[in-house]
Amino acid sequence: MPQQSPSPTPSFPPPFPEQLLEVAHRLATRAGAMFLAACGALGRFLARHVSGRAFFRALLPAAAGLFLAQCTMAPLSAVTAAREQTLLTEARDSRLAATVTALAQALGELAATQPDENARRELLVRAVDPVRTSAAHWDYVFLSRGTVNVHTPTLPDAGGVDFGGATDVHGMRFVQRMMDTARSGGGFTEWTADLGEGRSEARRAYTLAVPGTDYWLGAWAPAAVGSKKPATGVAGQAEQAGQAGQAEQAELIGAPTPRALEFHALRLGWLAALGVALLVGVLARRREAAQR
Repeated sequence: MPQQSPSPTPSFPPPFPEQLLEVAHRLATRAGAMFLAACGALGRFLARHVSGRAFFRALLPAAAGLFLAQCTMAPLSAVTAAREQTLLTEARDSRLAATVTALAQALGELAATQPDENARRELLVRAVDPVRTSAAHWDYVFLSRGTVNVHTPTLPDAGGVDFGGATDVHGMRFVQRMMDTARSGGGFTEWTADLGEGRSEARRAYTLAVPGTDYWLGAWAPAAVGSKKPATGVAGQAEQAGQAGQAEQAELIGAPTPRALEFHALRLGWLAALGVALLVGVLARRREAAQR
């Protein structure tokens, strides 16, 4: 039985038909001719119905004003953005401090009602667990005793782990620093957490001691306003123990930025200036024709 010869291997990509190339060339030539004809017709229309001198007299002041506005918008936008960042940072810090302070006072009064240490610990854990500094589930408040984590709502495995030796990317023992700040009257602590894969994130926590006990509370947030905590809720201490979380950036899809709004405003300004100048040119041409 004769063997069939193998089919030739098709070339890839297939050759472009010469007919299509010729059609594309004709279409491009025709489109170019139509564009030139339209430009010529527009030029003749403007020369006939628009006074060039009046048009430019009306356009130049508007163009100068828009140019000056564009030059002043950049520094003004920078000042506005810096002020907005400052206000958001102050609001974030106030939210963390107010939540931790109120909770610490309440836990101090609650702990005084329970003399047994184990029962007191369970009581404090149950009280801390549902508290959040915002509507987000991962904006929790953690409870520690010394450098030992007692309870982190979204990370139960961290309970009982001593993070006294945990350091940030700069070698600072941030848990020790937070504990010292809490015992000295409360305040903010900043550190740079290692997120793994060469990434890091600056963070800011407010810590305060629970009155009448050796416990202290803390709540943290990314130092950069606009970032969000990881949905997994990994605490700052536990990340240094090998359980690093991933920070999620807030993406405002479709929301106009200040730069975009400035661009649209300038574009509308230029269109308005051209429209007004064109109208002035038309009226001036008509007046010249009437005087003749």
